[in-house]
Amino acid sequence: MFSRISKVKSISSKALIFSSTMQIGDCSYIDGNSQALAIQKKSDNFQPQEFQFSDFSIFKRPLYIPRIDEPFLPQFSNPNPFIRVGNVHIIGISTSSVVGVGNVGHIRMESRVHHTRQIPKKNEETQNEDGSNET
Repeated sequence: MFSRISKVKSISSKALIFSSTMQIGDCSYIDGNSQALAIQKKSDNFQPQEFQFSDFSIFKRPLYIPRIDEPFLPQFSNPNPFIRVGNVHIIGISTSSVVGVGNVGHIRMESRVHHTRQIPKKNEETQNEDGSNET
């Protein structure tokens, strides 16, 4: 891997979460993986054991990486060994993503999210904790 020098005046981020990477400089490999269950319920009670990753097929499927079937002949011209960046302001970096300055040999990022909504139908009543009914 060709080595270059990264110069960053300033970089700031309010949040860096859920298998994300901020890479300044060269690296050989970045591998990020994030799995999430997004549950929306009209209930104050939530049992952690109620939902498991193993209950959903999206988390069991193998990662599909498409093959490049066409000829790929890269050509590089790097007359300047410096990568110069000014000020970078980022609100958030989330869910298996990368912000990078510099060279990376290989990147593999995977994010799987299953969204579930459990909202009662209009004619169904839900009971509050105090015993009163709500429609």
